[in-house]
Amino acid sequence: MLLAVRRLTVFFPILLSLVALPAFAGVLTLDNGDRIHGQLVVVEQDHVVWQSETFGEIRIEKGKVLSLDTDQDLKIAGRDEPCALAGHRREQWELYCDSGSGWVMDFPAINRAEPYINYIGQPYTLHGNVSAGGVFEHGNREREDLDVNISIDLRHGDFHHLLNALYQSQSNQEVDSLEKYHLGYDLRWIFSEKWFAAANTAADKEEARNLDLGTTVGLGLGYMFFETEKTALSIQGGVSRLQEEFIDTELSESQDDLYAAGRAAINYRYKFALGPEVYYDQEILQSVNSSEDYQTNVKLGVRTPLAEGLMMEIAQHWLYDNTPSLGSEKEDTKLTVGVGYQW
Repeated sequence: MLLAVRRLTVFFPILLSLVALPAFAGVLTLDNGDRIHGQLVVVEQDHVVWQSETFGEIRIEKGKVLSLDTDQDLKIAGRDEPCALAGHRREQWELYCDSGSGWVMDFPAINRAEPYINYIGQPYTLHGNVSAGGVFEHGNREREDLDVNISIDLRHGDFHHLLNALYQSQSNQEVDSLEKYHLGYDLRWIFSEKWFAAANTAADKEEARNLDLGTTVGLGLGYMFFETEKTALSIQGGVSRLQEEFIDTELSESQDDLYAAGRAAINYRYKFALGPEVYYDQEILQSVNSSEDYQTNVKLGVRTPLAEGLMMEIAQHWLYDNTPSLGSEKEDTKLTVGVGYQW
């Protein structure tokens, strides 16, 4: 009995120490021969984030990774089910998923991969920004301009919900208040590593263009070249259904109230090391009924952080409508400067 108690006294602290150890069950091997024991946090477009036993969380460029071994099930962008990593040899991953046999994909081309348990445990991410700017003059000159923009990016697994809203108001001594409203919603479903299906809808009202209400509903296909915290580039193509109601119908007799159009879009952003971020968004709509009926929207801007969460935004807007209402110009340009909050 005494011997059993002594054995338990020796064994019990050892058991506690084993239970207290973190469950690191992976090895990251670098091209210089270093082996880092730990576990995977996430694979991004350009980096691998690794939780090291010794150094904590570290970021390593993909080009420096010789192999990655982990016994965790992984969530690969474009795949709903968990996948097991059977082997990694520098440029290729061999994966086995629940849906079938194994398959091989290029490691540098992986846009995102993370432990499946993290994916189902934290499925929602929310980012966005709101900004406002304006010009207000009273006295010898009367002028009131106001611009408010809101953008929200909600992500749930392979689904991205993009919501944007815009309000503009302009008035001066020559022109009464001219208002513009825009509300848009885009849905992206990533069904492959870089491909996504896209659905978009929008509602617009712009008094300066004689537009009382314009609605757009579209479907398409997109390709994501890359998407990281630093930079992103994607293109889209598809078809849209447009319906327009005009304030003064006599000025828009030659315009179609309802028509189908081909749609192409490009979205790009790049964040510099010191904080400023530039972005470029363009959309082109071409009527399938008339080759002369087309329009394009371009927005080029810079966001610069001022303090925690606060930013300044400068943006150049350009709209070209080849078949405007009578009395309206084909081209509209506007430069906005404002401050806002981002999260």
